[in-house]
Amino acid sequence: MSPQILLANIRTMDDRRPFAGAVACQGGRILWVGSREEALERYPDGELRDYGAMTLLPGFLDTHVHAVSAGMLSRGCDLSDAADIPGVLDLLREADRRLPPGRWLFAGHFQDKRVWEKRMPNRAELDSVSAERPIFVYHNDCHPFAFNTPAILAPGLSGDTPGVCTDDGRTPNGIVVDPACADVEKAFFDRLDPDDFAAACADTERRAVACGVTTLFAKEYLRTLRALWPARDRFLTTLKPMMRTPGGCSDPADLEELLADDDLREQTTVCTFLDGAFDGWSAAVFEPYAGQPDNCGMLYNDDDTLYRYFRPASGHGLQVSAHAIGDRAIEQVLRVMARLQKDLPMADARPRIEHFEMPTADQIRRAGEMGIALGMQPLLIEVCEGMDLSGYAPYVGARAARCSPCRSILEAGCLAGGGPDHPVTDMDTLRAIR
Repeated sequence: MSPQILLANIRTMDDRRPFAGAVACQGGRILWVGSREEALERYPDGELRDYGAMTLLPGFLDTHVHAVSAGMLSRGCDLSDAADIPGVLDLLREADRRLPPGRWLFAGHFQDKRVWEKRMPNRAELDSVSAERPIFVYHNDCHPFAFNTPAILAPGLSGDTPGVCTDDGRTPNGIVVDPACADVEKAFFDRLDPDDFAAACADTERRAVACGVTTLFAKEYLRTLRALWPARDRFLTTLKPMMRTPGGCSDPADLEELLADDDLREQTTVCTFLDGAFDGWSAAVFEPYAGQPDNCGMLYNDDDTLYRYFRPASGHGLQVSAHAIGDRAIEQVLRVMARLQKDLPMADARPRIEHFEMPTADQIRRAGEMGIALGMQPLLIEVCEGMDLSGYAPYVGARAARCSPCRSILEAGCLAGGGPDHPVTDMDTLRAIR
């Protein structure tokens, strides 16, 4: 089979040769890069595609995506246009009619700030849609969740769990907030068919490839990764696993299981949560939230617990990462990662911070000096914060102006990678770059 020759204005991302005029490909792999003239001489029988002055870029790396939940939501119910809770319920009833019996109904892109009631739908309201089918509603930032009675019964939620909301102090009312969100989501995923994971990931992949993304850093629970990893050669993209640890780090069972897996361990980044999100008033901040003088959000772990969790992963040469949105959470992860670097010096350890949404100037400087990789989401500026940064003002007031300081981060020499945190924002790479 003759190779395919693409002629274009090619950006190679190689500092030694940043531009080229031609690339030869075969079997999905790049054979050669060079000038147009060299290509025509080297491959006279190649299949020629001439794109003239159009620019050709290498495939993009999406540094942070929830591939499985995004795929499930893509086949579920989109609540982004709902103006009030009755509108939410109407959309869910329509989706319920389309689904075969026995299937869960997943719904996403719900934003409480956009509906008249300014809240999540509760258990009784979702039961009015279906008293038989489990219903799982994701908030836009994938932290607060809402469930109906069949879904609540499935994972056996208890009203004693911090973050599981109740109306009477005992019975879950169908709404889950931080710090329980990740634990509850994992409990749901533990009860789903593993075959659904690969199918959902495939849906996300098709969207990724259409946007020019060829590598997905998939932030998933261990059970999900175990289902995806054997199927990786069938995927359209290169899968980079990130093991997502729910809630606190006091239970290292998943980490111990990963470290015993000689195959998956070598590829996996270990990622845990340090705080919540602004929309849930749970991102850890130094100064109280606007209008809530006693609320500075929450840290899920103390420094020693986080260090004890990360140390064995670092000792095995694994990359470690932490979800840290508020400045207090960012400060904690910088402290712990500095301690790890001192105790376990390693060339290019490249620890990560996910989101890094409201850093101080000093934190930006230190992240650059420590060589920390930042997995950021440019489209959060558009989707959550607002282009004038007013979206976070109800939570952090004037501090909203400090959120997502992308230019300052680049000027500080930080290694920053972009991603959509899909399904939180669309997988639209060129729009995010712009």
